Amino acid sequence: MSSSDEPCLYPLFVKLEGRRVLVVGAGAVAERKIATLLDARARVHVVSPEAMPQVQQLASTGALDWSARAFEDRDADGAYLIVAATSIAKVQEQVAAAANARHAFVVAIDDPTNASAYSGAVIRRSPFTIAISSSGATPALTRLLREIIELVLPEDAWVEHAKRLRARWIASGTPTGERFADLVREFAARKK
Repeated sequence: MSSSDEPCLYPLFVKLEGRRVLVVGAGAVAERKIATLLDARARVHVVSPEAMPQVQQLASTGALDWSARAFEDRDADGAYLIVAATSIAKVQEQVAAAANARHAFVVAIDDPTNASAYSGAVIRRSPFTIAISSSGATPALTRLLREIIELVLPEDAWVEHAKRLRARWIASGTPTGERFADLVREFAARKK
């Protein structure tokens, strides 16, 4: 249960493949966000007067579009998602206002006041995608929790074994409650 001053969030995973995502800013933090957006196969457009060398290189290869100038409200037109990743409060506010006017979510990095969405610390270990968020309140703790969870997630071989168990349970009609107990026993035995 959250207190009344904390945002009440709805966890959601979004398919960004082929969708236009605007990133305002191209510093080190933006660079990391851009990498994850490209991994999600988003069509990334960056607006920033300057950019980190890696962002410039990605632009030169056509992996993303980069407008080397200050943000303008019209940059938000047609964006499915907007990431405000600057250290300039006025720009962050302008980006958030432009996003809100267009009914687009804005992830405002280190700026929960201007954010309508938060990107969490993400763990990807097939077939799992796990995200952890503190609503922007404690990013360092969020990263630490991600690292702890990574330590306890099963290895790929165990995931494959769990898939075989599931097929066996379905074939034999094993009730769900028994499946969980069986899975816990198998996991404990494999961890020894």
